[in-house]
Amino acid sequence: MSDIDWGTGSYESVAPQLLPAAHAAVDLADPRPGQRLVDVGCGTGNAALVAAQRQGVHVTGVDPAERLLEVARAKAGELGVAADFRPGEAAATALPDGFADVVLSVFAVIFAPDVTAAAAELARITAPDGRIVLTAWVPEGVMADGMRTIGEAFATVAGAPGGAGFAWHEQSEVRALFGAHGFEVTMRERALAFTAPSPEGYWKMAVEDHPFWLAARPVLAEHGVLDEVQGQVMDVLRAGNEDPGAYRTTSRYRLMSAVR
Repeated sequence: MSDIDWGTGSYESVAPQLLPAAHAAVDLADPRPGQRLVDVGCGTGNAALVAAQRQGVHVTGVDPAERLLEVARAKAGELGVAADFRPGEAAATALPDGFADVVLSVFAVIFAPDVTAAAAELARITAPDGRIVLTAWVPEGVMADGMRTIGEAFATVAGAPGGAGFAWHEQSEVRALFGAHGFEVTMRERALAFTAPSPEGYWKMAVEDHPFWLAARPVLAEHGVLDEVQGQVMDVLRAGNEDPGAYRTTSRYRLMSAVR
């Protein structure tokens, strides 16, 4: 399922729950006045807008989904901050060589279909003394299990290749990927909590209109397994609930920095 249209559905409904990770990434990157920061796969602008609120930081957000860019532009207007949001892919940002002092990608480049090309592009647009900061999920826990359930069902009925993708959470793998471009990579672990009034409320907020589910749903329905898979995902959500009175689940992620 590498051809997800991230502009479909309402990704902006779950994006606010990712804000703590955006703050962590910007804090680690620590952009200074006068520096240029690029948020690759900026979506609705979480990390870009956090950075844009820092004095004197020049922010560019790149994303393939024009609708999400429109949401990001509107948010920038509401906050009264300046940021340039433009269309582009992780492997083709259309930015000049060495453009950015800081390149961020918060749970975005990890979905790039061509990992090698995306890493090369991030390295290309980073200034010689610049920094790349990324976040990547650890493939365990409720969110990973739910997405895996959907992905495996899709692969089975569609005859599509399944299996794990690039191990963005593994330091050795990321070191090799960016080491080819002269970067040293360090990695640390963080955790992010997702909350909702109930497991059913979490489904409606974070899954029902999520681009990943919307991409799989027509194929699952065509093969008569939509209700079964939805039930399996709900079972995963309920089993991993940490708050019997509402809904809470915690997902671990890696926060990494790459410098030359």
